[in-house]
Amino acid sequence: MRVVSLLFIALLAACSTSKPSLFATSANDITYQQLTQYVDQFQHEMVRWGGVIVDVENAEDRARLTVVHFPLTRYGKPITSENSDGRFVVLSERFLDPIIYSKGKLITVIGQVDGSETQKIDKRTLTLPVILLQENYLWPENYAEGTRPYNPKHDAPFLGYGYYGTGSYSP
Repeated sequence: MRVVSLLFIALLAACSTSKPSLFATSANDITYQQLTQYVDQFQHEMVRWGGVIVDVENAEDRARLTVVHFPLTRYGKPITSENSDGRFVVLSERFLDPIIYSKGKLITVIGQVDGSETQKIDKRTLTLPVILLQENYLWPENYAEGTRPYNPKHDAPFLGYGYYGTGSYSP
C-alpha cells in the first residue's frame, strides 16, 4: 500500500510540472489579445503560439524571430486563412539557421512571456510581445490536415474489402 501511495504522489508531481504541448490545446492558453492588453500580468507565463516567420536574425548571444501571429488548430498548426492578430518576437539562445527558419515558413512555439518591445514596421511603430523560446515545430510545406501515413495492412490495393470493409485507416 505504501508503494502505491508513493507512485501516486510521484505521478501527481509529474503532472503538475508539465508544460504545454506543441500539438495539443491547453485549458489555460493565453490569447494574443489578452497578452497585448496585460503584458505585465502574464510575465513568465508559458504560451503556445504560432504563425508565419517574417524575419530571422542571429547575434553572438541569441537569435531572434519575428512571427506574424495566427490562431492555431487544435493540433497546433497556424491557420493562415484566418485574420492575423499582429506580430510577436521569439528570442532563443540557440542558433536558428536562416535557411531552415526562412521567411514564409509556418512555426508553432512554446515559450515564456518576457515582456514586450517596440519595433518599427514600415512607418508605423508597434509594441510586440516577446517570447523566450523553449520548444518549436516547423510545419512541412506539404502538410495536409487530417492526412495519415500509408498503412499497407488497411490501405490499397484492397480498398473497401476485408475485415474492416471500409478501406479507411484504422490503427
